[in-house]
Amino acid sequence: MARGMLAAFLLVIVLAGAAGPVAAQAPAGFRGPVFRIEQQTQGIHDRPGFVTGWLYNEGQGVVGLVRMRVEMLDGSGQVISTHDGWAYGNVPPGGRAYFRVPVPSQSTQRRVIVESFVIQAWESP
Repeated sequence: MARGMLAAFLLVIVLAGAAGPVAAQAPAGFRGPVFRIEQQTQGIHDRPGFVTGWLYNEGQGVVGLVRMRVEMLDGSGQVISTHDGWAYGNVPPGGRAYFRVPVPSQSTQRRVIVESFVIQAWESP
């Protein structure tokens, strides 16, 4: 009897695991976030060695865990190093989040991009 119950229990666990997680589907017409980055110029009270600014979400969907990347460029525009940081908090459509990425304090050209993000919620178009 105990052996039969154990077999039934294991069968339920195996079948439950086979179903796997179900991914949510975005609504039709959902275009996702559209980012705009605004770097701040360094003032006399800012610490050297950081790129700071604002990340704007001009699209649809609330995003979070936004990973920012600063690419340091040489004179010809080639990437010579990269540095990663985060935008702080979730960014709703029409909202913004502050970011601060540590970089070497030498003066070079830089480009700030969104490396990755997670859609936390979406709005219907």
